[in-house]
Amino acid sequence: MNIKNEDKIIRIIKYAPPILAIIISILLSISLYLNNEVNFKNQEKFIEQEYIKNNKEIIKSQVDRIYHLIQKEQHSTENNLKTSLKNRVNEAYSIAMNIYNENKELDNNILKKMISDALREIRFNNKRGYFFIYNFDHECILLPLAKELEGTSFYNYQDANGAYVIRNIIDIVKTQKEGFYQWKYYKPSDKKKQYKKLGFNKHFEPFNWVIGTGEYIEDFENDQKAKILNFISDLKYPNNGYIFALDYNGNYLTHIKKDIIGLNSLEAKDTRTNQTIIDAINTSKNNGSGYITYIQNKKPGIDMPMKKTSYVKGFDKWNMLIGKGFYEDDVKQRVEKEKNLLKEKFHEDLEQIFLITIIFSLVLLILSINLSRVLKNKFDSYKKEINDKLEYITKQNETLAHQSKMAAIGSMINNIAHQWRQPLSMILSTSTGIELKKEIGVLSDDDFKKSIKHINDATRYLSNTIEDFRTYFSKNKEKVEFSIKDVIEATLNIVNPQLIYKNIIVKNNTKDFQTYGLKNELIQVVINLINNAKDELEKIDQEEKYIFIDSYIENQEIILTILDNAGGVPKEIIEHIFEPYFTTKHQSQGTGIGLYMTEEIITKHLNGSIDIKNHEYYYNDKKFLGAKVTIKLILV
Repeated sequence: MNIKNEDKIIRIIKYAPPILAIIISILLSISLYLNNEVNFKNQEKFIEQEYIKNNKEIIKSQVDRIYHLIQKEQHSTENNLKTSLKNRVNEAYSIAMNIYNENKELDNNILKKMISDALREIRFNNKRGYFFIYNFDHECILLPLAKELEGTSFYNYQDANGAYVIRNIIDIVKTQKEGFYQWKYYKPSDKKKQYKKLGFNKHFEPFNWVIGTGEYIEDFENDQKAKILNFISDLKYPNNGYIFALDYNGNYLTHIKKDIIGLNSLEAKDTRTNQTIIDAINTSKNNGSGYITYIQNKKPGIDMPMKKTSYVKGFDKWNMLIGKGFYEDDVKQRVEKEKNLLKEKFHEDLEQIFLITIIFSLVLLILSINLSRVLKNKFDSYKKEINDKLEYITKQNETLAHQSKMAAIGSMINNIAHQWRQPLSMILSTSTGIELKKEIGVLSDDDFKKSIKHINDATRYLSNTIEDFRTYFSKNKEKVEFSIKDVIEATLNIVNPQLIYKNIIVKNNTKDFQTYGLKNELIQVVINLINNAKDELEKIDQEEKYIFIDSYIENQEIILTILDNAGGVPKEIIEHIFEPYFTTKHQSQGTGIGLYMTEEIITKHLNGSIDIKNHEYYYNDKKFLGAKVTIKLILV
């Protein structure tokens, strides 16, 4: 190639790339600008639609959560009532028995009067509840709300259904000593109509009495309903949000405006038209739930009429509906704010496009100039290029050596991940449980403290694990005297939640034997062995899954055994399980260094030995086969 041709090629290489790059950059900038402008307009429409959709989903989720709470409370009404009645009667029985036992020397008539007088004034369940007493001859001994009937026979007393109430109660007590009974009876405030009443009655043996009490189911359920409504009233949401409740007659049961609670919607004038309330009731009764849009006369915080969309849901068993809504002006404000942010981002993107175009052109220009210089000095730099290649090959060899070292480190990291998987899972499940209980309002202090303790234990274990692996090969590890029993208990505190979740039963029979060495590393060993047993037990299809942990003294050594019933280790691999990188698990589950590291810790750091054999045994008259790990440690 002659000099003229070389000059032409160099000029082409020097000027063609920047010119082409500038043209491409300009075309790309125009294309990006037009594309961004179309996307901007589409996103403006999408934001408004998405905000309304998201707000609907949010209020529906919040209403559904309260609905399920109400449903749960209503379902538990009868059980709660039974528990309350039984506790009360047991209290009355204890009072009567204490009076009887402490005054046996007195005449029976005096004792009877003392017991009746002691129970007569006791009231409960908002002063509706009281105790009654009948003898086995159907004679009324105590009836605080109708004292004039005391001393009369209730043998022929029938409720609205024709049932002989006292006869049936006495029959139950005679045969069962105690029991529940449902009948109908007049309320003190309504002597014309009989209401369903549930009672609990108990045999008082000294006088062959029936001591009992009852509660109108309707009244008790109303108490439960009032408790839920008070809970709803106390709920606070951002931006003056609230849950409202109305009965199917249009009366407000809860509302952020306390002055309209108890008023009918016609009196409250909370909405622009009464048709809104009718629509809400019809939607709840006919469809179960749905969205309604209306004008609320006074928005909380600004006391001005505002368009509102609410989600309402009916609870027919209590003839009521609950709902929550959002205001149109709040949505518009948020949408406008998002649009402004979108505009700012649009302009920023344009600036970046132009800036990148300029920088890209300059870079290409500089590169093309440098390229021409490289080509011009090609022959002079040929020798240097060969040397660079040799240097590159040398670096590649060094990189391969480094990668080999990193593979070893990676194996260690995988082992750490294997040890961390269980505590991290426990922390996640425990924190999720706290969040769920907090959302539905059932998080007790005891639950909270127990959950925090589990999380703290697991966190401390994670910290100790990484420190132990960091100093694994260090000669400065401090050995201490510790208890085998403490090691097992500390291990089970960490892994028990996962074992319980997998229906695996641990039978721990370890003794308080003292050994000497690295306590945390022995904990890692036991966790690894229990996790291996758990993994194998998960693979088998059987109801009974066990892990047995035992310790004893033999030949002045501590023998620690861990035995499962997972079917044992296949004969063809049992001889290889302590080899490095040997594994039967998928790559995502293990690295093959778990048992290798376990043996290293036992032999080199605890001066002990470890062995795994298949073991056949009987438990609860059933024959099992499993892997038995035997660890021998020094006895202090």
